[in-house]
Amino acid sequence: MRLLRIVAAVAALLAARAVAATAQTDPRLVAAVQEAQEGQGDSARATVSRLLQATPPTDTLYPQILYTEAMVAGSAGEMQRDLQRITVEFATSDWADDALLRLVQMDYATRNFAGAARNLERLKVDFPASPLMAQAAYWAGRTYFDSNQPQLACRWLADGMAQSSTNVELQNQLGYLYQRCDLRGDSTALASGGPGDSTRADSTRADSTRTDSTRKDSTTAGSNPPVPSASRPTAAPGKAVYRVQIVAIGSRKAAEAAARKARPLGLTVLTIQQNGLYKVRVGEYPTREAAQTAASSLKAKLGGRPFVVSEP
Repeated sequence: MRLLRIVAAVAALLAARAVAATAQTDPRLVAAVQEAQEGQGDSARATVSRLLQATPPTDTLYPQILYTEAMVAGSAGEMQRDLQRITVEFATSDWADDALLRLVQMDYATRNFAGAARNLERLKVDFPASPLMAQAAYWAGRTYFDSNQPQLACRWLADGMAQSSTNVELQNQLGYLYQRCDLRGDSTALASGGPGDSTRADSTRADSTRTDSTRKDSTTAGSNPPVPSASRPTAAPGKAVYRVQIVAIGSRKAAEAAARKARPLGLTVLTIQQNGLYKVRVGEYPTREAAQTAASSLKAKLGGRPFVVSEP
């Protein structure tokens, strides 16, 4: 009974958040997957089993057959066995990263967060250029939030959002989870866009909270003209100031590049460090509605997925 519940949980989870895995290329395997999807699991498994027995492990098709066998497996245990075999015996094949991500999903479905984390970190180390990394970030966010490791969750999510700019649905999923990152902790200024921004940072944060590298950035970025004070309204004491966050990423260099891209728009540009991420925020608006209007305009000009944040 417990096994059936696990199989059902895994199947539901995979159906809800399907992975854009490498597609089967052999027509026989494509047909087997279709059979399984149409409810003919026994027939699909028999077909794949015969192919596996007739193919030597040295054949480049072998890991693809093994992966397909996992996808049409009749139990969670069989699926996990085949996927683990791919990651160990065929770790250099095109199917190893797909197998690791499937194992992450299976571990998450059974609340084995430690197992999911191990496979996530292996995926990051062994396959940093995998096209599945953005989708892995979604599962990393869920895994690390649920295991009370929010800093790791936020780092993965920020990187995933940067890597998924062409996938609107995945961007939305990552962005939804990432909202939890912006609600955590206090932020510390790291860099500013020019003399006008430096004045703002100095007036609102004590020098003890700023690093030496921050001071260097603030003084060497002076090639940009100061932002006119009329374009930077200051909220009344005790009232929130709204900004538009245009990027959050683990790389300081990438954050600086995003800031340079935003400065010609004539807005306040502020980069902060929070939870191990660099977050570039622009503008200074007295109301959320004004910031939301600006966010829509910034999306058209800069791309990405800008969203409104509030600062006390």
